Amino acid sequence: MMNKNILVWVCLLLVTAFGPELLAQGVTTASLNGTITDANGETLPGATVIAVHTPSGTQYGTATLPTGKYNLPNVRIGGPYTVTVSFVGYQEQKREGINLSLGQNLSLDFQLQSSDVQLSEVIISGERNSVISSDRTGAATSISNEQISRLPTLNRSFDDFTRTDPRANGQSFGGRNGGYNNITIDGALFNNAFGLSSTVGGQANAQPISLDAVEQIQVSIAPYDVRQGSFTGAGINAVTRSGTNEFSGSAYYFLRNENFVGEKVRDQRQPVANFDLYNTGFRLGGPIIKNKLFFFINGEMERKNDPLQGNFVASKPGREGSNVSLASAADLDGLSNFLRESYGYNAGPYEGYKLEQNSDKATARLDWNISNSHKLNIKYNYLKSYRDVNPSTSGALANGGNPTNTHMPFLAAYYRINNNLNSVIGELNSNFGNKFANTFTAGYTGFRDFRESSGGVFPLVNIGNGEGQSFTTFGYEPFSANNILNTDVWQFSDNFTIYAGKHVLTVGTYNEFYKFKNGFAPNYYGAYQFASLADFYSSATQSPNPATGAIANPTQYQIQYSALPSGEFPFAVIKASQLGFYVQDEFSLLSNLKVTGGLRIDIPIINSEIEQNANAAALSFRDGVQLNTGELQKVSLLWSPRVGFNYDVFNDKKTQLRGGTGIFTGRVPYVWVSNQASNNGLLFGSEFLTNPSNRPFTNDVNAYRPVGAAANTSYNLAVTEPGFKFPQVWRTNLAFDQQLPWGLIGTIEGIYTKDINAVYHQNVALPYAPLNASGADNRPIYYSVNQTTGAYTPNNTLYPRIPNNQGGNTAQAPNITNAILMRNTNKGYSYSVTGQLQKTFSNGFYGSIAYTYSDSKSVNDGGSIAQSIWRDRVVSGDPNEAALAYSNFLQKHRVMASASYRKEYLGWAATSISVFYNGAPNNINFSTRYSYTYAGDMNGDGSGGGGNDLIYVPRDQSEIVLEDITSGGNVVFSAADQWAALDAYISQDKYLKDRRGQYAERNGAENPFLSTFDVKLIQDFFINVGGKRNTLQFSLDIFNFGNMLNSNWGVPEEPIRRALLNFRRIDTEGRPVFQYALNNGEPLTTTFRPQSTINARWQMQFGVRYIFN
Repeated sequence: MMNKNILVWVCLLLVTAFGPELLAQGVTTASLNGTITDANGETLPGATVIAVHTPSGTQYGTATLPTGKYNLPNVRIGGPYTVTVSFVGYQEQKREGINLSLGQNLSLDFQLQSSDVQLSEVIISGERNSVISSDRTGAATSISNEQISRLPTLNRSFDDFTRTDPRANGQSFGGRNGGYNNITIDGALFNNAFGLSSTVGGQANAQPISLDAVEQIQVSIAPYDVRQGSFTGAGINAVTRSGTNEFSGSAYYFLRNENFVGEKVRDQRQPVANFDLYNTGFRLGGPIIKNKLFFFINGEMERKNDPLQGNFVASKPGREGSNVSLASAADLDGLSNFLRESYGYNAGPYEGYKLEQNSDKATARLDWNISNSHKLNIKYNYLKSYRDVNPSTSGALANGGNPTNTHMPFLAAYYRINNNLNSVIGELNSNFGNKFANTFTAGYTGFRDFRESSGGVFPLVNIGNGEGQSFTTFGYEPFSANNILNTDVWQFSDNFTIYAGKHVLTVGTYNEFYKFKNGFAPNYYGAYQFASLADFYSSATQSPNPATGAIANPTQYQIQYSALPSGEFPFAVIKASQLGFYVQDEFSLLSNLKVTGGLRIDIPIINSEIEQNANAAALSFRDGVQLNTGELQKVSLLWSPRVGFNYDVFNDKKTQLRGGTGIFTGRVPYVWVSNQASNNGLLFGSEFLTNPSNRPFTNDVNAYRPVGAAANTSYNLAVTEPGFKFPQVWRTNLAFDQQLPWGLIGTIEGIYTKDINAVYHQNVALPYAPLNASGADNRPIYYSVNQTTGAYTPNNTLYPRIPNNQGGNTAQAPNITNAILMRNTNKGYSYSVTGQLQKTFSNGFYGSIAYTYSDSKSVNDGGSIAQSIWRDRVVSGDPNEAALAYSNFLQKHRVMASASYRKEYLGWAATSISVFYNGAPNNINFSTRYSYTYAGDMNGDGSGGGGNDLIYVPRDQSEIVLEDITSGGNVVFSAADQWAALDAYISQDKYLKDRRGQYAERNGAENPFLSTFDVKLIQDFFINVGGKRNTLQFSLDIFNFGNMLNSNWGVPEEPIRRALLNFRRIDTEGRPVFQYALNNGEPLTTTFRPQSTINARWQMQFGVRYIFN
């Protein structure tokens, strides 16, 4: 621990020693550079270069170096700019209409004519090309403000625009896990760093920032500038709007409901349930002091109400229909009154309520031109959002959870998830003469995520209908008590740049500091289950049930409690930091060849104290591994050398060769680290009782909670290997760009990524398999054989449960259900090849079309809980083997196209039409691929039967054992008929027919190809008042437009059954026995069926907007 603290202080001292010589991680600005020469090509040192951002009057100035080169770093994005060059004895020259994209370093060379030569003023207009640019090396996509304004968007989310990158697959890029992305807004971290959701606000289905606040977005996959880091997926960076010298703003309203959604899926009428959504907001920007101080503000609110699943209502006289539940309204009313009168508890309504989804967000920004050399901006972001979520079905009676034909839960059984955010960040950009520049950034972001119940603190109660089915539920949802996640992130960074002739030298640092407080304890407020309503009343009042004459007991009671001596709730607290230091040289080797080389060092530090489980530390696990729950990963230096180049082949800015190679270092979701603090076997105790006579119902959640009780003697562990390192990849990129006729640019680009430190989870409590299955499917299985009966029973932990009659488990001899060890592997790779044609906005038109072929293989694709990460990886061999297979995020083929055209006419109107096309295998839950598995725990590894065992595909009937399916003693589907149906299914399946005699592969099968068109129509009516244009705008965003034209188009298909065979048992000969189950009473004969989700039909959003500028 002392060595770790020393290293932290040394690193902080280094940061301090740099003083102003440090960098911002997320790019927020653009740059200009070039060379000034005379008519003979001789350089002009000391020439004056001034760039003026016309809308704000912001000036950036410098003088050329002795080499004639100039640099204007850290300038505002957008434009237009006017760049003026002057030199004594030479005519002044201007370039106008220059627009800069995020991160762009535009090269503008000037050749000045002697003042003795009588020529008119030289003015050159229009510079917009960000593709052929001297600073561009690796794969990246810039999304301009025009694209944000015009391309179709239904959710007003980043995803609707980052999909314009040809390698995008939802939030994944190039086949990599989207959790390894780094997202920044104005340089502020907007990652869900803990990792319980893929995005900030994601659990509440909220967008973290309004699109009206965003100026530009950039996706960087292979930036060879070492200043960009903290990702092994993609860097997604956005910059907010700024105020200018003119007041401008907008107010807007968007609307969606069930009338704006298609009713048919192919030829079947399947209308969606009633819902309503509206989004409204405003933005305003302008000067506080012209040319000096500017403001921008944006506020937005979104409200959505969703109906209950199935739209069920309770039964009462006069009600009929398929949506009438067997649960009686009279019984539910009586129960509601009883709870209110007896306990003061309001369970809420049981029917007719809506599930709310709300978000409020705000953005504010100040830009201060302190001088021509110093610019300061400060940004603030706010988000408050929540969503009502269905109660969990875990442990519930049959047909429970959501409203069903027997079950009507009260609103208080649902939970509300809250995702809130406050973020502030400041950035100071400074130029010191014409040789030095500096950027300093510092910020804080606070995330507050928590669950709550509308009824307040109350035990969970699930009541049956007397026939084994659920009747109603109320009380605190089982996974919501103390379920909070408080995240505090501090960041500071700085970059000092030296312009030395052909060299641009950068030295800098980027640092993040985290604090997480997380709570999770299922059934912490207690959970009761009763067979009937009469039994609940009997237990609650301690009076006999009239039907039995006895006081009823709950059929089940469970509670989890703190095992800390104080009895306080054991929140997991994790502190971490990631320090980064780097140096870089951008070397203009030739006038048309720039080489960038740099070295970055990242230092992840987990500086938390976690208690050691001494009893577990004394145990020996698989391969002799010993686990110390108090020992976290050691501090290590992660080196990231990179080199990139850009070659303007003919020095005419028309033919460009670019690329690079190097190492990128990222983060893990910190929940993977927190798993060790939460799963150390010391924090919690619990009881699970069946039909207890000493647990009558009480509303006191602490009535049966012991204080000072010992922790459970049965638990699971999650531990990080001491030598574990944060993810690193080696990524190589090569691309060729060509300017073509009609303003088109053609690109061919290839990317190859190799894992250096990938993340890999093992269950070291799982022994080596004691035997293999018999027959064609002879995989290792975790069973013991009863020598007397020949029966097979699971044997899947080195430390099993000890029966009470044999002394039971103790603290020194615990039952370790699983012990997940997080470690590294260097297996894994991905690559992609892209061909693209694009045209930037010109005369109202923009267009792009691309095709990408990808491949991606990994050992494990992650999750949030250590045990489920290991459990959910499908296998055909040893579950702990680092087996390489197709990634969950692979999208092998993708065709993407987008186009937009705007035309003004009549002097007071304009029409815009934009189209986005996506063609790729259907994406289901972020994956275009799937695995064929057995239903049930065929290999006995304790996975819980969730289907993580890949099937063996039989060549013929001799390679599989099937048994009859019976009902009431009668055979309804014989083994012979099952084989005939299974054999036919395999033969018709595109994937399985070629896998006979082999195991199915993880993610080996692919969803059908799906083509969709999204369209946006904008109609503007404008009038000039007082020299300002005032616009009334109407818009329609239509997703899956083809489906609107024909209900058979744009319908995604999904596999009917991924768990193809039901595992029944291991027979006495060691062979697995299966059943090929019927599908709705008929043999399964085809692989796919159309999805009936909302994505299987067209959706439309109407908008109205007022704009003045």
